[in-house]
Parts: sequence; structure tokens; C-alpha cells
Amino acid sequence: MKKIIYVLIGVLIGLLVSLLLFQPRLDYFLDDESELIDNEMKIYDDDDDDDDYEINRVEYYKDKLAIKLSDDEIKDAGIIVSKLTQDKITLEEEINAISIGYKNLLDVVSKYDVLNLQLSKSKINKTHNERIYLRLKSLYDEQGSIALKDLEEVEFKIESIKADMNSIQKDMDFLISEIKLEYGSILMDDVLSERKIFTSLINNSSSLLIIENVNLTNKNRNYKFNNEELIFLNPYNGNSNLRGNVAIFLLQNIKISSNSKLTVFLENEDLIDGYFIPESALLYHGGKVWAYFRENNEIFYKEEITNFYNIDNNKVFSTNSLLNLNIVVSGAQILLAEEFRSQIMQEDDD
Repeated sequence: MKKIIYVLIGVLIGLLVSLLLFQPRLDYFLDDESELIDNEMKIYDDDDDDDDYEINRVEYYKDKLAIKLSDDEIKDAGIIVSKLTQDKITLEEEINAISIGYKNLLDVVSKYDVLNLQLSKSKINKTHNERIYLRLKSLYDEQGSIALKDLEEVEFKIESIKADMNSIQKDMDFLISEIKLEYGSILMDDVLSERKIFTSLINNSSSLLIIENVNLTNKNRNYKFNNEELIFLNPYNGNSNLRGNVAIFLLQNIKISSNSKLTVFLENEDLIDGYFIPESALLYHGGKVWAYFRENNEIFYKEEITNFYNIDNNKVFSTNSLLNLNIVVSGAQILLAEEFRSQIMQEDDD
């Protein structure tokens, strides 16, 4: 019994010593936990004070969805506005084109050349028989030593040759008209003369292209491919996937394989009015291109940019009729995100 009492007394003494030794360290942990709790409460207090996520910045300005920001909010968001100025430029328009073969042209010219050779032989034969006829006619008239039947046979032969020549000439004229109808007067005249264009085609040093949306009332416009000017030949009468009025053009000094799709450039003759818009101002959303504009220093609304031409990687040239020229060149993505956030909050409230 005495041993049990001694053991209990020893345990109590040990507990007292432990409390005395570890009290400062316990106080440290208690203080640290209190600080964490205080900090956490402070965070919650800060969150309660920050009502930014509860602010609805969307409003309607002149029947357009807009974002209204204070001066401090504009500054914090890094929104920068620049004023557009109207400018004038000439533009190169990209036009779809397809290279075409000219086997039909080669076949027609080949037939024409065969007929032309036949015509030349017939002319020689006709000239030869005309000389015979004159000699026989002289003998018949002066001496009567030639029978009239022989003279008439030669005369009939000459008339037969003339008929053949007329038939050949009609066939040749038909082939030439076929060339003119399909390829135009320039190529037709070339085939009938020095054949410089035709030779360049068969030597694979030139190409024929068909181009879409050709203004046939002003067909000799400045179409180019690889800085080489294209020569208008004729409206295209065949089938193709190209749009609008399609025409055949000659591309000299460059050979392109048949049925190759390519892009040619058309330099507009007239100056075009519009505005240079930095690429940083453009938003691509919903398959459309947009830009934000500032009104009354605090209202921001977006407009669709429908008509524009890519100038380079840094800017585009827009022909939109813009009533407001104060365009957001930095921070447009932030405005779009804010527009979405406020709209979602509105829907949740509803």
C-alpha cells in the first residue's frame, strides 16, 4: 500500500515539473494560433469590404451594351485610348485564280496548220494549172491545134481547185473564230502572226489563268502575280468554281501547272478612305471582329469591324464609317471580360 502511495506522489510531482518546464512553449503555440485566427478574420473582413465582384458595370448607352468605369478603374485596368484619324490608301485586293490547260488551243492550231499547208499546196497547184490553161488557150486561139475538150478539162480542174481552196479557207476561218471565241483577239492575232505568245505556251514559259470577279467594263486593270502583270485575253466560257465574271489572263515568264489554285493581286486605282486600326485594338469573338470605343470618358462600348484589310501584323485598314474615333488600343480584353462578368451576375440576380 505504501508503494502505491509513493508512486502516485511521484506522478503528481512529475506533472507539476512538466507544467513548469513547458508553459512558455505552450504559450508560444497559443499565441501563434491566435495570430493565425486574427489574420484569417482580417482576410474575411477584407473580403467583406471588397464589393468589386458585386458591382454591375453594364449599362445601355444609345441602345448599345456598354461598360461604365471610374477614372481609378480605368487606370487600374491599364486601359489606353487613342484617337483615330482618317487616311487614304490604295489597296491590293486578293483574288482567287486557277491555272488552266490549253490542249484545245494546241489541237485547234494544229488543225489550222494542217489546213494551211493544204491551202498552200492548192494555191501552187492552182497557179500551175492556170499557166497550163494560158498556154493551151494560146495554142487553141492561134493555131487550133488543141482540142477544146482539153482546154475545158484544165479549166474545170482550176475551178475544182478553187472550190477546194474555198472549203479549206472556211474551215480555217472556223478554227480561227473558235480561237477568238475561247481565247480572245490577242491570242488569235498572235496565232495569225508571229506566234510569240503561242510559242511561249508550248515551250512552258507562260501560263493561262482564269480569275474570278473580273470587272468586264474595266478589264485591263492591274492584276499581278509574283509582280508579273497579267494580260486580259477573254471572258471565260467554261465551267469553274470561281465566282462572278470569270476571265482568262496570260501570265508571261512563269509556268504554273494546270488546275493549280493560286491568288493574284489587284491594285485598286482609286484611293480608299478609312482608318488604320492597331491589331491590339481588335477582339475576335463569336466569329466576328470587334473594337471598344470610349464615350464621355467613362463609357466603353464595342462596335463590329466589318470592312477591313490586313496591312501587316500590327494594323489593319478599316473602311467602316466610324462616328466615334476614340478607340481602346490596350485593355479591350479586360472590358470584354467585365462585360461577360456583369451580364452573368445580372442573369443570376434575375
